[in-house]
Amino acid sequence: MTKVIHAINPVRSLAAQSRQQLLYLAIALFIGLIALVTSFSVYQIDQAGKNYMRLDAIKLEQALTNNPDYVLPQQDDFSAYRKWEDIPQGVRQLFSAGKIQPSDPLEIERVNERGVREYGYLLYSNRYQSGGLYLLEFEEADKIEALTESIFKRTLIDASLITGLFILVLFFVISWLFKRALKPLALLVEWSNQVKQNPDNKINAQFSISELNEIAEHLLSTLQQVREYNEREQQFLRHASHEFRTPLAIIQASLDTLMVRIAPEDPNYRSLLRAGRASANMILLSEALLWLARQHARPIGKSGVQSGALCRELFADMQYLIENKSIQVSMDDQAGSICIEKDLFRIVLANLIRNAFQNTASGTIAIAITDNSFAISNPVDTEDLTETVRFGLGLQLVERIAAKLDWQFDFSLDRHSARVVLRWNLSSVPVSLPSS
Repeated sequence: MTKVIHAINPVRSLAAQSRQQLLYLAIALFIGLIALVTSFSVYQIDQAGKNYMRLDAIKLEQALTNNPDYVLPQQDDFSAYRKWEDIPQGVRQLFSAGKIQPSDPLEIERVNERGVREYGYLLYSNRYQSGGLYLLEFEEADKIEALTESIFKRTLIDASLITGLFILVLFFVISWLFKRALKPLALLVEWSNQVKQNPDNKINAQFSISELNEIAEHLLSTLQQVREYNEREQQFLRHASHEFRTPLAIIQASLDTLMVRIAPEDPNYRSLLRAGRASANMILLSEALLWLARQHARPIGKSGVQSGALCRELFADMQYLIENKSIQVSMDDQAGSICIEKDLFRIVLANLIRNAFQNTASGTIAIAITDNSFAISNPVDTEDLTETVRFGLGLQLVERIAAKLDWQFDFSLDRHSARVVLRWNLSSVPVSLPSS
C-alpha cells in the first residue's frame, strides 16, 4: 500500500546540515569580529590622540624641571600654562574645572574667531611638577575627521582581510574535523546497508567509537527480534493453512456430493452453488496464505483470464451484501483476456470487491478495468468507518500479494469516498477512476 508523507523540512545528510551550520557560524563570526575590530580601532584612535598629548605634557614638564626659566609655548594651536588662572578667560570658559583629572584630557568643540570649526583639548599633568601644568591644543575639525576617517577605512580593510582569511582557515579546519567526526557515522550507514542487503548473514560491527558499536548491537538485536517474529508469523500461517486444508477438502467434497444429488431445479440449488464457490475461495485463500508464508516462494503460473467476466461473477456471488440497499454498481470494462496469476488475481479482486460492498454507503460503486489495471471506488461515511474497517485483513492480504508479485496497490480515503487502484503493469498509463 503506497502512503506518501510530506515532510515539513527537506531531508538532508548530517554532513550537509553541518556544512550549512558552519557557514552560518562563519558569517556570524566574521560580522562579530569586524564589529569588535571596528570598535577597538575607534577606541585606539581616540587613545592615540590622548597619549600624544600626554607625551607633549611630559616633555614640557621635563624641560621645566631641567630649566625653571624655560619659556612655555604660547601659540594659537598649542600652548601651556603653569596655573589655571593663567589660561585666557575666553578659553577657560570652554572647559569645566570640576571635571579636570590628572593625565585625562578634556575635549570640546568650538568655532574660532575665524569661523573655523575645531576641536580643543585640555590636559592637566603633574607628574614632574608639583604645581602641575595645563596643556591646551586646538586642531581644525576637518583635519581631525579626515585623518580619523582615513585611519578607520584602512583599519577596516585590513581587519576584513585578516578576519576573512582567519575565518576561511577556521572553516576548513572545522570542516575537516567534522568530516573526521562524521566518518564513523558514514561507516555505520554503510554497515547498515550491508545488513539490509544480506539480512541472513551476521555482519559484526567493529567501529572506533564505542557508542556506535552499541547502536549497531542494538540494531542487530532489534533485527533479530523482527526476524524471529516474522518466522513465528510465517510458521503460524503455514500451520493454520495446513489445518484448514483437511476440513475445507471435506466441506468441498460434501458440497460436490450434494450438488450431484440435488437437481438444478431445486430452490436450494443456488444456495448450494454459492456455498461451493465460497468453499473454493477459502481453499484458494488457504493456498495463498501458504504461498505468502514461504520465505522463497516458487513462481505462480500464469493463465488467461477474462477480468470483466470474473468481476461480474464476483458481483453475483456477493450480491447479498448490498441487497435491500440504495446502492448501484457501475462498471467500465475495457479489458480483454489477460495473462496473469489467475488464482491470486481472483483472491485480490474478491477481497477488493467484498471490501467495497461491505463498507459502502448509499450511492454508486464505480469500477474501471483495463488490460493492466483495476480501479474501484465506493462512497463512505467516515464518521461510522473505523480504522479497523478501513485497513482490515482483506486489504492487508491484497497489499502483501501485490508486493510479492511486484504489483502496485494504492489505497486512498477522503471524506466522501474510498478508492483503490491496482496495477500489474507499472509502465502503463494510470487508469482513470470513475467518480463515485
